[in-house]
Amino acid sequence: MSKNKLALHFGAGNIGRGFICPELKKSNFDVVFVDVNEKLINKINLHKEYKVTSLDINCESSEIISNVTGISLNDKESINSYLLKADIVSTSVGPQYVQGIYELLNDIQPTREIFFIAFENQYRSSTRSQKDNTKSSKSIISIDAVVDKIVPPQNNDSLDVVVEKYGSIVLDDLQHRPLEESEIVAYGDYEVEFIKKLWLLNGLHLKLAYFGISKDIKFIHEVFENDLYTSYASDALDALATAFTSKTNYRNDLTEFKKSILDRFSQPELKDEVVRIARNPKIKFSKNERFQAPLDVLINKDIGVPTFKAIIDLLMSKNFDTVEGYNEFNNFTKDGLSNFLTQYWELSSVELRKYKGRLT
Repeated sequence: MSKNKLALHFGAGNIGRGFICPELKKSNFDVVFVDVNEKLINKINLHKEYKVTSLDINCESSEIISNVTGISLNDKESINSYLLKADIVSTSVGPQYVQGIYELLNDIQPTREIFFIAFENQYRSSTRSQKDNTKSSKSIISIDAVVDKIVPPQNNDSLDVVVEKYGSIVLDDLQHRPLEESEIVAYGDYEVEFIKKLWLLNGLHLKLAYFGISKDIKFIHEVFENDLYTSYASDALDALATAFTSKTNYRNDLTEFKKSILDRFSQPELKDEVVRIARNPKIKFSKNERFQAPLDVLINKDIGVPTFKAIIDLLMSKNFDTVEGYNEFNNFTKDGLSNFLTQYWELSSVELRKYKGRLT
């Protein structure tokens, strides 16, 4: 009989198998996957192991993840049985499904301490689900997580997963520490870590995607094959970092973190398509998001914003109709900068003057 703790993880896709499961196992959890894809669950139960290959700019390594099992999302009886035994219930299913999973856990009204961790790319996904449930069990301890991992497109139906070597999970630094600290898992100030990742990583990703499309580039790594484009990437990241430190009074040196981002984005093996990154622009360029929020800090600090202006100029002058969701966003960009600033970002007249002074 295993002496390990039990993690019931919803989401047996590439992130679940290639990133979250290995970290749960390092903290001595047995992992049972739950997924809607019954073919995938059957394959997990047949093989009970798979290989994770990790890529970085210099080399690759691999590890075998073994002793894993799965349950179909339709098997409610088995799910409830495991929920009663689990020490952690976690997710990597997409933010829109997290609330439903929390409710599955809450419906059993656990009487012993159980952790709920949503490993999602959404602000406070774990505790948001708990707050939205008016009858939450006091035994459920929700912990928010900032997760960071790039998973390239997978070319086969194998359980094996290829991921980038870099990975980061920062859990909100509370009194509870269900996962062991490691090179990947840490505990910290959630608010600061979320902004750091959203602005520096996601913000640069977005800027490079639209910059790349304008240069007829297909993959992010191709930006780094041209010295002029590389210079833009470095300057864009420096601007985002300046905004971040101004916003948060962050005191730690960001040199290595910035270098790691540029190194990650320059890996050809990741096949990181610019049109994929650029999708859903109406959300990604929205107010208080990864582009406008750091821009606002810099404008109000009277700091130059040339790398932001370059993207705004592109949005005002080019058509990005190959990007998923662009046509809806184009309703705000097609009538010029003033319309964009007042209708989309809803700037006041005072803010409008400030922004136009920097962006024209």
